[in-house]
Amino acid sequence: MGETKKTEWQYASWVSTLGKWAWIILILQAIIAIIVELFWLSTALAAWESLRPLYESMGWLMPPIPIGGFIWSLIGAIILLAVSFVIIKPKFSKPCGDKDWDSLYEWTLTLGDFRIPWMLIWGIVLELFSWYYLAGLVVLLPAIMLLFFGPKEYKWSKE
Repeated sequence: MGETKKTEWQYASWVSTLGKWAWIILILQAIIAIIVELFWLSTALAAWESLRPLYESMGWLMPPIPIGGFIWSLIGAIILLAVSFVIIKPKFSKPCGDKDWDSLYEWTLTLGDFRIPWMLIWGIVLELFSWYYLAGLVVLLPAIMLLFFGPKEYKWSKE
């Protein structure tokens, strides 16, 4: 009476763990980014204001304050918080934690006959909006492993 032993995907353990904790890592990174960027923004504002008397005494116009980078980082951190709670936690982290690879394979954006996995899309979006472009890795790395080295072949087209 030979039992057929179902073998687990060789990368399942770490992909599941990283995916399960991805939303928490994203939230922590967003909180750290907000704190650091607010600190540097306030420092830049104070430095800019401290130069006002010098510019006025010389009769020069004050240059515009360079805060665009700080604002972009704060917006990115806020977007990262929202996406972490609303999308990554229920749609990515929960299935990863449960090792429900099929639901991740079926979570797709279909354009005609072409299927793009949402986990890949969100990983790229998180890369663009995250602080120092690090947050998206916790979604992109498991997504790439699943798509190209996963327990089954991903079908990029509708059949």
